[in-house]
Amino acid sequence: MQHLDTGARAEPQEPRGDLLGEYERVAEESHRLALAVERGDWDEVERTEAACRDLIEGIRELAATRVLDEDQNRRRMELLSRILAEDARIRDTLEPWLAELEQFLGTSHRPSPPPAD
Repeated sequence: MQHLDTGARAEPQEPRGDLLGEYERVAEESHRLALAVERGDWDEVERTEAACRDLIEGIRELAATRVLDEDQNRRRMELLSRILAEDARIRDTLEPWLAELEQFLGTSHRPSPPPAD
């Protein structure tokens, strides 16, 4: 499935009642989030993160009252894999930048281990 970035701004999301549909929406927002990170559009990152948080909270509420059958659960796992792949994409984009920032700020040092007895 190809993802399209419509450029539309993320708005707070209300759960629609369809658990798999909510997972689909999180997968799409995760993709938008990865694109925003790659562009360095931090305002969009903030908005999209908020939309993801709202959707995930909605999933938690829906999951408490919905039971998925085997096919639905398989689809849920596919969607979770997509979401995790987007998360890895975001980390891959940010980690070099964060390492540079740590070096710049002098925070890359780690505490020394305690002396051995």
